[in-house]
Amino acid sequence: MSVMSSGIPPKDRAQEGILWYIKSEGLEGGDRLMPERELAEKLGVSRTALRAAITQLVSTHVLESRQGSGTYVLPPKPINVFQETYNFSEAVRSAGRVPSSQLRYARLVEADERLAECMRLAVGSPLFEMCRVRCADDDPVAIETAYVNRAICPGIEGHDFAVESLYDVLSSEYGVRVGHGRERISIARATAEEARLLRVAAGSPVFFERAIECQADGVPVEYLKAVILPSRYRFASNGGENGSRPKEVKSEWLTW
Repeated sequence: MSVMSSGIPPKDRAQEGILWYIKSEGLEGGDRLMPERELAEKLGVSRTALRAAITQLVSTHVLESRQGSGTYVLPPKPINVFQETYNFSEAVRSAGRVPSSQLRYARLVEADERLAECMRLAVGSPLFEMCRVRCADDDPVAIETAYVNRAICPGIEGHDFAVESLYDVLSSEYGVRVGHGRERISIARATAEEARLLRVAAGSPVFFERAIECQADGVPVEYLKAVILPSRYRFASNGGENGSRPKEVKSEWLTW
């Protein structure tokens, strides 16, 4: 690839060149980039621009620099597409990684005013509350706390969600299929306890997500709160309508 001169800043051209190189060579997580001098020549950019681009891609967790060893490609991050039904395990598998969960607790609680409003229930209605640390290849990605309307899934607390999937249980045991919901995402800082569970420094930036997931008829099934590491997870739009995955939109553009 020869990166032709244009109005695009050299660092940005070098960054696009690196991403092209990763894709065209079929590099995967753990693979090493060729030496800087050779890569700069291949992409037609200066080594200064290349180094700046590598620094940027390291900061966004696409690449990893190892002292005395070189620059390596990191595994792709799982991605949540806003228009599609949220499923953490499916997102992780789609990235070619292995999902797992660490169950912190699962219990029955009563809906307070806030939860009752979100779930369109009466105050005091029974909810199934579950908190899990969600992982990809054993790397902590998110802390999720889910509140499920127990009225539509009585006895759900008897399941072992350390090994079972919530949505699979809802579907197979209760005939409850989650359609599209509503999500809100903001930026926060990890508390000391969140940082410990996610294995990052206290105060690290995190996504804070709140979501209400519903059945196709609009009846709320789950209220979700999640603390998510931006370095290990992504969000995107596919440009379609809610609940849709346009056929003409391919996933390759979201790989990195």
